[in-house]
Amino acid sequence: MKPPHTKALDIGEVVRRTGIAATKLHVWESRGLIESVGRCGLRRQYGPDIINRIAVIVVCQRSGFSLADIAKVLKPDAFDGGKGLLEAKLAELQQRRDYLDRAIDGIQHALTCQHRSPLDCPEFHEELAGVLPVARTIGHGDCA
Repeated sequence: MKPPHTKALDIGEVVRRTGIAATKLHVWESRGLIESVGRCGLRRQYGPDIINRIAVIVVCQRSGFSLADIAKVLKPDAFDGGKGLLEAKLAELQQRRDYLDRAIDGIQHALTCQHRSPLDCPEFHEELAGVLPVARTIGHGDCA
């Protein structure tokens, strides 16, 4: 008898323990993200490490990695040439966090602002100045 920590998990058990639909597991398997270790009848069986691997996939997806990028990250030699993919994703996430922090600050201000509308608030207009990648000056005078 195999020790319990090496026992294969039936796809139904994997679905129950992870909350990930069997159809999604099939897609991930077809994309090389996970691998079954065999079958019991028609049901796929997975190794005991599948739960942790699925958790890594979910974290990567929540971080904005594409399935193709996740496949690269999960390869055994993924970091032999460095961790550039992770470094790029970290920079992207930090920028996204900065945007979210500014959005949260703006909403919190709008909830406590004495102006009838955020559009009437000078502080709101100051925040808008840094949103667009180009100058926001509006020309007065020449009509086209």
